[in-house]
Amino acid sequence: MTFLQQAMLWGLFAVSVPIIIHLLNRRRFRTVDWGAMQFLLKATRDSRGKKRLKHLLILLFRSLAVAALVFAIARPLAGGFLGWGGGQVETVILILDRSASMERSEKDIQVTKRMSILSKVAEAMSELQEARLIVIDSATGKAQEVPSPDVLPELSFTAPTDSGADIPGMLITALDYLKEAKPGRSEIWVASDLQRENWAPDDSRWEAFRASMGEEEFQAKIRILALNGRERNDFSIRVASARRESEELVLDLELTREEDSGPTTVTLNIDHMGAGSGSEVAFDGQSQAFRKRIALTGTSGEGYGWVAITDNANKRNNVSFYAYGEEAPVQSYLIAESSTDEETLKSLTAALAPGFANQKVTVRSPELA
Repeated sequence: MTFLQQAMLWGLFAVSVPIIIHLLNRRRFRTVDWGAMQFLLKATRDSRGKKRLKHLLILLFRSLAVAALVFAIARPLAGGFLGWGGGQVETVILILDRSASMERSEKDIQVTKRMSILSKVAEAMSELQEARLIVIDSATGKAQEVPSPDVLPELSFTAPTDSGADIPGMLITALDYLKEAKPGRSEIWVASDLQRENWAPDDSRWEAFRASMGEEEFQAKIRILALNGRERNDFSIRVASARRESEELVLDLELTREEDSGPTTVTLNIDHMGAGSGSEVAFDGQSQAFRKRIALTGTSGEGYGWVAITDNANKRNNVSFYAYGEEAPVQSYLIAESSTDEETLKSLTAALAPGFANQKVTVRSPELA
């Protein structure tokens, strides 16, 4: 049996709680022989065995209720009695979210959400015996059959990507496949971290999907293999723009995190044409835009590099690359009346060309404009 939340199985120790409470209650009373009550004991002795059986059955069902609750929270993945029942599954359609957020890992475990779900699906498919596995991934959006669940991590259409995911579109593709292939009893497994932008809850296609699922020809169940657990904050870095200004490289950067957990510092590393440098950036809030300048003394033309932060929950958004070309000349025109005083013209000219190289200002009269 495969469980999505295996840590919850530690809760099975709670099965012993009803038994412990029962034993403690029995110790609350002390038996004392009292001659005047002996005739009552003889009258009830015949029914004592039935009462004991009744108490044992009550204790058993209480323990089973706790065990059933723990199994439900642990979320069994395989079919059958503990896997939500419904008979033998013939086809499993896996909707695989390959967006960048699925590369998140928790704590010191280097297994990403995507790799974790692929491993669990392979284990669950081995318990379903002869069931076929069809994968619809978020990058290609195509239904592709997998010959063996064991090769899932090695396939190109299960590899990580930096794109998003279109969950409603993939579900409609799954229904189209069921309508055309008619694979018999089927289940649709949606493996996703439940990012709102990927699920698009306001998309009009959800209504069409719900209407199609209500048709009698579809014998499919849907399971949401949610991977939305979050045990640590995730930071990301992005280069908004990179340009050359005279003898300097100007980088406009944006640093974001999932939750605002108060002021902190982030280690920022910049590699420009093989030359590395590092600095600490004070970060407060959920998103912060800032600018970095790098001296380009003695260099000319174009260049490239990357900006990175220290490893955290998702390695896919820890690095952002940039490239820039030669500084483009900027030609500005100032339209001014001939009666404009010289001091005003100097101020306007300085505003259009504050002193950077390759910036020129030409003053023209309205008649020549």
